[in-house]
Amino acid sequence: MKLTKGKIIIGSIAIVLFLIFLMLSTIVKYWVNENSEELTGRKIEISELHFNYAKFSVRTNGFRLYELDKKSDFISFDELYVNFNPWKLLEGEYSISEIFLDGLNVSVVKNLNGFNFDDLSKEDGLQVIDSTSLNEEKQDVKFAIQNIKFKNGHVNYLDIKKDNNIDLKDINIELPLVAWDNKKSEIGVNFSMGKTGRVFINADINHSIKRYTINLGVTSLDISPFIVYLKDNMVVSKMEGSLDTKLDISGSMNDFMDVFVRGDAALHEFSIYDSEGNPFVSAKALNVVLDSLHIGSSHYEIGRVSMDSPVIYADLYSDASNFEKIFESYLKSDILSVDTIAKEELESSLFYQLDTIVLTKGVVKFTDHTLNRKFVYDLHDVNINIGTINADASKIPVAYSMNLNGGGKSSGSAFFSLKDETQFNIRGKIERLNLMSFSPYTEFYMARPITQGELTYDCSLDMTSVSLINSNKIKVSEFDFGDKTEDPNAIKTPLRLALYLLKDQNDQIKFDLPVSGNPKDPQFKLGEIVWKTFMNFLVKTVSKPFGILGDLVGSNPERIEKMPFHFLQDSLNSDQINTLEKLAKILEKKPELKFVFSQETNIVQEKTLLAVRECVNRYFQSKVINDKIIPNDQLEIWAEESLEFRTYIFNQDKSNSQQTLQENCIAIIGEQVLSILFNNLYEKRNHIVAKSLTNKSLVVSDAFEFKSVDLRNLSEEQRTPNFRIEVSLQ
Repeated sequence: MKLTKGKIIIGSIAIVLFLIFLMLSTIVKYWVNENSEELTGRKIEISELHFNYAKFSVRTNGFRLYELDKKSDFISFDELYVNFNPWKLLEGEYSISEIFLDGLNVSVVKNLNGFNFDDLSKEDGLQVIDSTSLNEEKQDVKFAIQNIKFKNGHVNYLDIKKDNNIDLKDINIELPLVAWDNKKSEIGVNFSMGKTGRVFINADINHSIKRYTINLGVTSLDISPFIVYLKDNMVVSKMEGSLDTKLDISGSMNDFMDVFVRGDAALHEFSIYDSEGNPFVSAKALNVVLDSLHIGSSHYEIGRVSMDSPVIYADLYSDASNFEKIFESYLKSDILSVDTIAKEELESSLFYQLDTIVLTKGVVKFTDHTLNRKFVYDLHDVNINIGTINADASKIPVAYSMNLNGGGKSSGSAFFSLKDETQFNIRGKIERLNLMSFSPYTEFYMARPITQGELTYDCSLDMTSVSLINSNKIKVSEFDFGDKTEDPNAIKTPLRLALYLLKDQNDQIKFDLPVSGNPKDPQFKLGEIVWKTFMNFLVKTVSKPFGILGDLVGSNPERIEKMPFHFLQDSLNSDQINTLEKLAKILEKKPELKFVFSQETNIVQEKTLLAVRECVNRYFQSKVINDKIIPNDQLEIWAEESLEFRTYIFNQDKSNSQQTLQENCIAIIGEQVLSILFNNLYEKRNHIVAKSLTNKSLVVSDAFEFKSVDLRNLSEEQRTPNFRIEVSLQ
C-alpha cells in the first residue's frame, strides 16, 4: 500500500499528538516544579502527575507546597484524584464524578505579624471589578460534584504569641453531592484532636428552603491547650479535663443570626490552677443541658446544670485573696451599673431561663495566711439546689446542706430575686460547730486559743425593699479558752469576758440577737448591720456585767456594782458584808472572774473630817475623858454646837478667829499629819474588804485586786465615799 503525502502528514500529526498526550503529565509536572515560585511565590513539588484520557481523570501524588523558607511544608498531600464527566458539557453543565484526597497535611502558623499564608493572599496586581456590571452579566452556572472524600487529613495550628498548638488528626470528610440544582446536600466530617479527642460533624443543607442542620459530637477532647485563651481574662497557669458534647444546630442560610442550638455538654475531671501552680477549682463532672438557644432573638433556655464533686480552693493573703488575683483584670476594669445593664437587657428583649442548678458532694478548702499561724477550714459534702432562674422570677428557691470542719452540720433554704435584690429570705441552722478550729483567730486577736466549745445557731431573715427582720438564736456549749499565748498582735477585746459572763450554770451560753433595718437607707449594708449589732451586744454585756451577775445570786445589780460607805468609816456594816458575800458567791459560780475595787471619796471633805475628829480626840484627852465617843455622822454637828470645844480650838496657837472651825482644825493638825491619817484610813478600808473576802468568804487573793484612783481629779459625781467594783477575767 502506497502512502500518500496526505496520509503521512495525518499520521505524523497523530503520532505527535499521541506523544504529546503521553508526555503531557510529565511536561506539566516539570513546568510546575520549575516555575512555581514565579507563579505563587512559593516552591511547589509534585512527585507524580497522571492524566487518564479514557476516564477523563487526573491523579497527583506527593504534592508539597513549601513555606517561604523552602524547607518546611505548608500544604502537602499523598494523593489527589479528580474524575471529570465531560459528557455533561453537552448539556451545559460542569460535572465532576469523584474527588478523592488522601493524606492532606496543613500547617497553619500565627506569629506576631500575621499568618504564614498572608503572602499568598496579597492583593497586589488584582483588578477591581465593578460589582454592578458583574451582576448584570451573571448567569446561573450549572455544576455537579459527586463523591467528595477526604481521608487521613491533618491540620496543625500553632499560635506563637500564645505558645499554643492545636493538632487535628485523622480528618475524614464525605460529601455525596454538591450541585447547582440539588435540593439537599449532606456532609460528614470526623477527625481526631489531641491524644484522645474525636470530633464528628454531620450536616444537612436544604437548598430549597435555605436552611441547614448540623449535628456536632465531641468525645474525650483534652481542653488543656485552650488555657491560652483563658489567660486573656484570668491569671492562671494550667487547665485540665476532657470535653464531651452533642449539639444540634439549625439555622438559616440567609440570616446568620437565625441559629438554634440544642444539646448537652460535659466536662470531666476538670481543674484550673493559679499562676503559681496551686489548684483553684476542680470538679469530677460538670454537665449542662441546652434546651434551646436562639442567637437572633436573644432567647436562651438552659435546662439542668449539675456539678459533681466540685472543689474550691479559697486562700486569703495579706495583699489579696486568690480570687482577686485570678480575676484581677475584671476587678480593675470599668463595670456598668446594675441600672444600665437592666436597661440594655430590656432594650434588647433578652430572655434567659435556667431550670435547675444542682451541686453535689462539693468541697470548699479555705486557708487564711494573714494570721500568726495558718487557719485551715474545710466544708465537705456541700449540696446546693437552685430552682428556676429567669429575669421575671420573683422567688428563686435555694436549698443547701453541708458538713462542717470537725463534725458540725449546716443546712437551710432561701429565696432570692433577680428583679429586686432586696427581696430575700433565709431559714438556716448550724449544728455542733466545733469552735476549737477557730483558735488561730482567737490567738491572733486575743492571745488565747479555744480549747473546747460547740456552737448551735438558728437564723431567720426576711428582707423587703423597706424592711429587714433578722432573728439569730445562738447557743454555745462547753466553751473555754486556753492559756495566754505570746502572739504580738493581740488586742484588748471584750469577747472573752462577754462570753464568760453569758455562761449559765449548765456551762452554756444562750442569747437571741434580733436585727432590723431599712434597705432604703443609703448606709444600709446587711453584713455590717448584723456585725455591729453583735458587737454592740457584747459591749453592752461587758459594760453592764452586773445585770447578768446579779441574776446568778438573786441580787439587784446596783447593790453589787457599788459598795457605798460613810466618811471616816473604817469597819464594815451589814450591808457591805452582804455585798461582799454576794461577790464571793459569784466567784464560786464563775471562778475565772476577777473583781477590781476602786475606792472613791471626796479627799478634801474626808481630810476636813479627819482634822475635826483628831481635834475632838485631843480635846477629850485634855479633859481626861477617855470613854467619850461621838459617832462620825454627828461629829461636825457636835463640834459646832459645843461651846467648850469651840473655845478650846480658838485658844490654840495656830487658830485664827477669821477662819471657820474646820479651817482652824486643819491648821492645828497640819497637812502632813492629815495626809498620813487619810492614807491610813484609805488603806484600812482596802484591808477590811480584802480580809472579809479571804478570811470569811475564803476567796483566793487572785480573784480580786484594788486599783489606785486619782482622787484629786474625780468628777463631782464620783466624790462620794464608795467602792466602785469592776469585773474582768483572771
